[in-house]
Amino acid sequence: MSKVICIDSGNILHRAIFSYMARPCVPAPYNYLRMIVGYLKRFDITLDTQIIVAQDYGRSWRKGLDHAYKAQRKEAREQKKDELWWKERYGEFDRLFESLEKAMHWQFIKIWGTEADDIASVVARYYKDKEVILVSSDRDWEMLATFDNVKIFSPITKKYKVIPAPMKILLEKIQGDVSDNLLTKPSSEAEFEIRKKIVDLTQLPQEIEQPIKEQLDQMMPKNLYIHKIPFQSIQEQIRLLYKL
Repeated sequence: MSKVICIDSGNILHRAIFSYMARPCVPAPYNYLRMIVGYLKRFDITLDTQIIVAQDYGRSWRKGLDHAYKAQRKEAREQKKDELWWKERYGEFDRLFESLEKAMHWQFIKIWGTEADDIASVVARYYKDKEVILVSSDRDWEMLATFDNVKIFSPITKKYKVIPAPMKILLEKIQGDVSDNLLTKPSSEAEFEIRKKIVDLTQLPQEIEQPIKEQLDQMMPKNLYIHKIPFQSIQEQIRLLYKL
């Protein structure tokens, strides 16, 4: 069974930025690429391995259902650095992704209003006949281990996660989740259904699911142009990764 690797881009992007805060001499985009290449070394991959970089893009559709959803995260970031500093960092990554789209054979997926979580959810089910490796430290993604073809690799422990009861995570999140700023328990059936719609990654609303499926349907093979990859040392790591 061939494999598909889906990478939680935002999760790794912010880890790279926080690493840059501690060591400003190393650019955050370099940290980001170095981390991803390091994770990929853990897998037996070839140029034919499907690698999908799942990206958050725009205001999440979940905020339309509950305005409190992740509302604390922007404030928490700006307690560390001001808004302009974050704008500059995100601008660096916009330029990085423009370069990588032209240089890499990886597939970069972003759809306005969706999160990397949504892309991972669809990837897990779209490639049901393939081994799907999800690379994320986000506990929400562990729900997707309910599908037999899915493994979760933690960028923190550098190991596959052991998840004996993935649907227990869904039940816990419905009751409330501090990390997503969902602090109250649903007090009615209607509130329960809204909360489930927000947190359940094993199924998505059709209007969210369909555009992701369409983008997966339309993906075409891409070439790898190592000389166009930013940072010469990363170019060398990519050559070693693919044994070129």
